[in-house]
Amino acid sequence: MQKITFTNARGESIAFGNSGPFILQAIDGTGNVSSEIKSTKSPYQDGSSFVDIQLTDRSIPMTGFINAKSQQDLYQRRRDLARILNPKLGPGKLEYANDLRSYVIDAIAEEGPVFGERYVHANMFTVNFLANDPYWRDQIQTVKGLRYEAGGMTFPLRLPTRFAFAAYRGTFVNGGDVDAPVEIHYRGPATNPIVESETTGEYIKVNVELAVDQTLIISTEFGNKRVEVLKPDGTRENVFNWIDLGSTFFQLQPGQNILKYGSDRDSDQQAAEVTIYWQNRYLGG
Repeated sequence: MQKITFTNARGESIAFGNSGPFILQAIDGTGNVSSEIKSTKSPYQDGSSFVDIQLTDRSIPMTGFINAKSQQDLYQRRRDLARILNPKLGPGKLEYANDLRSYVIDAIAEEGPVFGERYVHANMFTVNFLANDPYWRDQIQTVKGLRYEAGGMTFPLRLPTRFAFAAYRGTFVNGGDVDAPVEIHYRGPATNPIVESETTGEYIKVNVELAVDQTLIISTEFGNKRVEVLKPDGTRENVFNWIDLGSTFFQLQPGQNILKYGSDRDSDQQAAEVTIYWQNRYLGG
């Protein structure tokens, strides 16, 4: 069984499955996407030298039909479909579920629904979703916190997250197919706080003094890199220019990653709290 749920920027949702008013007949584009191999060629070189691979945008076409109870209901369902899939609203969240698991991706309905033939109270339609970021992500965000303490504790939450505390140096597992960007929350006190990946040798350090009630927030996502200080009154200060010159906006490699945090003042480590947020990313679902 496959099911698609789309939530637009206004928070309105619509579901396509094997029951209900919107029936899903077929969906494509959930597997791997096309790629372009980047290479260089030198004079007199046989062949070329591989540089990198760039994935294209992900196209997710689907077909279905409206299963209405009456003519009036049919036209109301058509309006709902056109309103919720309005491409002028920009990207929304597309959830894809199959018999194994579920994934999410940011996508936009390129031209909204295209209606086809009608049969009494049924109306065929097609929709083509386009995802500029081609990677599927976990539906549930993973959250793991570091504290300066022996052992660890697991806190059961009702929120859709997995949360656990470990020692100040911990293991973070990326179960996806590619590197996963992280969002780091470093709650003070700290003097020039640093978070380092022992797996890759990369680190990110910000030359800032954090008070006990301030939180440094770092996002390493491509196109959404941020370095901010969250203050007690809820305001945020952009401290991007205070990044140490040797810093890298590192990501979690597939598999195990060892991360640790620190401060120029060792006594800060015991009182500080560091939390890592990420979503595994997949080539196909």
